Amino acid sequence: RGERELARVGVSVQAWERAAMADEVHEVRKLSGHSGSVRSVAFSTDNKWLATGSYDTTARLWNPATGEYLRSCAGLSSTVLALAFSADGALLASGCRDTIVRLWNPAMGALVCACKGHSGAVRAVTFAKSGKLLASGSEDKTMRLWDA
Repeated sequence: RGERELARVGVSVQAWERAAMADEVHEVRKLSGHSGSVRSVAFSTDNKWLATGSYDTTARLWNPATGEYLRSCAGLSSTVLALAFSADGALLASGCRDTIVRLWNPAMGALVCACKGHSGAVRAVTFAKSGKLLASGSEDKTMRLWDA
């Protein structure tokens, strides 16, 4: 099967598929629902979920196979700049303009914890392959490691 890639376009997300050994890329589906520009996207490692973060201060979860909107992560009030799933898909990390890194249970859309420490917008988040550490990068010129 070919490779999948995502592109941010306005207030929707478009999924593209490139056939193996081909130079052509074909749109698979378009996901719409955000009221602001989509800023970040992340697939869970098992492709069960696609998370999108937006300037509309929401993080949304979708079924990438069908394009179905599943749920939002509750309680955000700041632009979502970065998203990452843990290797087992049990956690979704978000980095936001409000300087807070949040961990979510994607199955419920529920907040697990808020990690405070940065003094600038959080523009990057990633989990270690072990799933035990989360790294975040901020406009405050620091990178922080968190126990996940």
